[in-house]
Amino acid sequence: MGLVAAVVGVVIVLSVVADMVNTLVTTSTGGSRYWLTRRLYEISWRFVRLLGRRLTEVGRERLYATFAPVSILLLLVVWVAQQIVGFGLIWWAIGGVEGAASLFDSVYFSGVVYFTLGFGELVPVDVVPRIGALVEALFGVLTTALVIGYLPALYGAYSERERKLLTLDDGQEDRITPQSLLLSRTRRGDISQMFAFFASWEDWVAGVIETHSTFPMLVLFRSKDPGQHWVTALGVVTDAALLCQMMVGAQDREPYWMVRRSIRLFEQLTEEADLASYRAEIDKGYEDAELFRDLYDGLIHRGFEMLPYEEARAATVELRRKYDARLEYLIDGLDAPRGFWGHAIGHRAGSRESEG
Repeated sequence: MGLVAAVVGVVIVLSVVADMVNTLVTTSTGGSRYWLTRRLYEISWRFVRLLGRRLTEVGRERLYATFAPVSILLLLVVWVAQQIVGFGLIWWAIGGVEGAASLFDSVYFSGVVYFTLGFGELVPVDVVPRIGALVEALFGVLTTALVIGYLPALYGAYSERERKLLTLDDGQEDRITPQSLLLSRTRRGDISQMFAFFASWEDWVAGVIETHSTFPMLVLFRSKDPGQHWVTALGVVTDAALLCQMMVGAQDREPYWMVRRSIRLFEQLTEEADLASYRAEIDKGYEDAELFRDLYDGLIHRGFEMLPYEEARAATVELRRKYDARLEYLIDGLDAPRGFWGHAIGHRAGSRESEG
């Protein structure tokens, strides 16, 4: 029985250490889907999303905004608890701790050592428990140090991502669309005025690719303003860049590279997703040629020089199919608002809810 307890304890401790290293130290997106951190986030987010769908829109956003920061604390508690229990099983199996007569005493001793409290009522008297106590205390210090060092980098990446969203504006206080974004930033149909805009957003997408692979939980961090979300903002800007591919002079320029960078990000975030149902539904929409024709004619009316209709439609559909289903999957999975609203609208929504 003692040998089994020791083996189980060692497995628990090593698995937690491996999970911590995978989450806090390495910068790879690889790893098993059965890592503790990944499973914990999948299960807890599923529960929170079910709860959120029973609330009002603003109440739901508040719940989701709270979830991500609290999940960091939850993850730390789970890591610490597992290490304490794991070491407790080891102490119970090998003995050599004066005053520890039961499994509960061994786990209690493990907690005292882990947090370096040193009450002194339980004392290791053999060489192995003494060395082991030092090792456990080191694990406790390292866990705390890793988490503390992790948080500034995590919140720095979050702040950098959200700062860019404050520049997404079409000068109005309604839902921002790809068309309204283009029209608000161009004059007399001069698409070159948008090149610097898309270049800056390509750089933002590249930053999100890097930070969200290093800090995967950032995907769940919400924007502070109601009606705004980084995924829907990405969708709006990417679709606006896609519209430029129908215009003369925009091919192989900044809007095109912006779309390519977005496709890579969407692929990274949905690499294991089942997109079949989204693919079938979206393809039905592409069959509505009248909708595309209205969009095409509207841009001509606004002064943009367009490619021939059939060429423009074929190129746009082909490029959008590389990310459309992935975008819809992310919006559903994250319960993101369907659209990106102007800043004043978001603030008014929050104040109306608080007054009610």
